Amino acid sequence: MELSRQRVWTIAEFQAFVALPENNERLFELINGEIVEKIPGRTSNSFLAMKLDRKVYPFCVQHNIPCYTSGGDGAYVIRGEVAAPDFAFKTTPMSDEYPDPVAPLWAVEIVSPTDKAINIRNKRSIYIAAGILYWEIYPDLQRVDVYAPGQPMSTVGTDGTLDGGAVLPGFALAVKDLFTD
Repeated sequence: MELSRQRVWTIAEFQAFVALPENNERLFELINGEIVEKIPGRTSNSFLAMKLDRKVYPFCVQHNIPCYTSGGDGAYVIRGEVAAPDFAFKTTPMSDEYPDPVAPLWAVEIVSPTDKAINIRNKRSIYIAAGILYWEIYPDLQRVDVYAPGQPMSTVGTDGTLDGGAVLPGFALAVKDLFTD
């Protein structure tokens, strides 16, 4: 199958495309009906996602909250699209299906200089339309843009604190903890 920018791909066609042998080691998303290859990012960005997971999981255990998280290789069907956030959280078990048919409750994208602004905007629109708590982390600026359902976007800098909102009530994280070792 050949990628075409004019073509609108279905989930079934997307699944067939990613199952091709030549795509075995590659990661794709289906954004606005277009197949987009997700390029590997900086290891420092992956480290941020792992730091977030190391804060979320113990909080869930302490508060007896079901906790299932994934990193950038975890792809989800979200309102007919397929997105692979850098960090995702949900309270239902992960699926062996590809992509996972149950969307996360919270998604995080860690924005690199190599990310295309249009791709970030398109993914943001998908998360917001689905009512998913969404954070965009900007490591170079040391800030986090928060899109919580039903609330205006807010930007939190290194002096601020992030919270889990309605998704993870009581969870708090100082932004500076994300950016310091």
